[in-house]
Amino acid sequence: MLASIIITSYNYGNYIERCLRSCLNQTLSSRKYEIIIIDDKSTDNTKEVVKPFLNNKNIRYIRNKINIGCAASANKGFKAAKGKYIVRVDADDYVNENFLNFLVYYLQEYPDFFCVSCDYFLVNNKEKKTIIISAKEHPVACGIMYVKDKLRKYNYYNPKFRHREEEELRLRVLDNYKIHHLNIPLYRYQIHNNNKTFQRDYLVNYKKKIDRISYKANQIKKKQNSGLLKNVVAIIPARGGSKRFKRKNMYNVWGKPMIFWTINEARKSKLINNIYVSSEDKEIKNYARRLGAKIIDRPKNLSKDEVFKMDVIRHAVKQIEKNKKPTLVLSLQANSPNISYFDIDKALNHLIRFDRSEVISVDENLNQNGAIRAMRYKSVFQNSLSTDVGFIVTKILDVHYKKDLKKLED
Repeated sequence: MLASIIITSYNYGNYIERCLRSCLNQTLSSRKYEIIIIDDKSTDNTKEVVKPFLNNKNIRYIRNKINIGCAASANKGFKAAKGKYIVRVDADDYVNENFLNFLVYYLQEYPDFFCVSCDYFLVNNKEKKTIIISAKEHPVACGIMYVKDKLRKYNYYNPKFRHREEEELRLRVLDNYKIHHLNIPLYRYQIHNNNKTFQRDYLVNYKKKIDRISYKANQIKKKQNSGLLKNVVAIIPARGGSKRFKRKNMYNVWGKPMIFWTINEARKSKLINNIYVSSEDKEIKNYARRLGAKIIDRPKNLSKDEVFKMDVIRHAVKQIEKNKKPTLVLSLQANSPNISYFDIDKALNHLIRFDRSEVISVDENLNQNGAIRAMRYKSVFQNSLSTDVGFIVTKILDVHYKKDLKKLED
């Protein structure tokens, strides 16, 4: 199943039939998507209007026993969804026939992205399109397609926010993810007197809550810019004499030497000032230099099998600080080719946001992998792991043996 449309409804019986018809009339194959209706204990004729549609195998109907609000209802739909991608459509709105096709295609082409939004038409009571609105400049909660697994990491919406739930979510995720935007009006936003955007709770009470969260986020950003991001360096240890998997750092993965992918992702990060490769190997050094990395000549005594990685990092930092002292140091693993700049930036943001001394990447079973270790300068030279250490969950793989390449294929 590619996509799941989540329709939340409370007393929108006058509109939901049109919404369902538009969702069923998609150019994406009906085998590839589903529609989940969450009826938040409507007291109007919603249940009767929906009933004829329930013969369609693409549609599931869930009725809440009590009214729990839009955010909690949407979360119910997200958790029940079978699709790889999830998108909300309000019951009083409707969508273009290419709505799913375009958004799904976009996320398939950019698998690392978190979500994509589309522009929308404002529609009056006569279903006349009045004006195109940019979702980038004037975002709404619906018409945004998420990668379900990525959204699940953030526990979906905060159910305490009965209004402005999307704004609260954005404030939580924007440190780690960007909301991408498709400049095509695929969504139809209905304007009527019952829009929740006209309610006092939305306009006043929850606006104040969002403003408070936003203020705290801005304070964090000020702290981020106060000095820790002045000189962020990434150090990639890449020895030429690997015994378990000979020349692994130069072994071709997806048509490139393995080290290419780590350097390439580090270059995508907007937080890293300089990338260094520490190596004793001439071929690795020349290749890394061509990719734009700076080179740390690793001495022979730090190029042996039994040498600890942190000794190599410390040596590199001592060389780097002769020119300029780093504020944050990243240890990135050359033999983790599916490393992502999203994860790199997530580690740095986590360290700053939660005031950690170190942040380490772990796998989905919470076991440490060697891919990413973000550290304050002072943490590089201490003899043990910091007590105030943080962790980020990633799907990054360590490649130590040739058999590990099968995991990458999987």
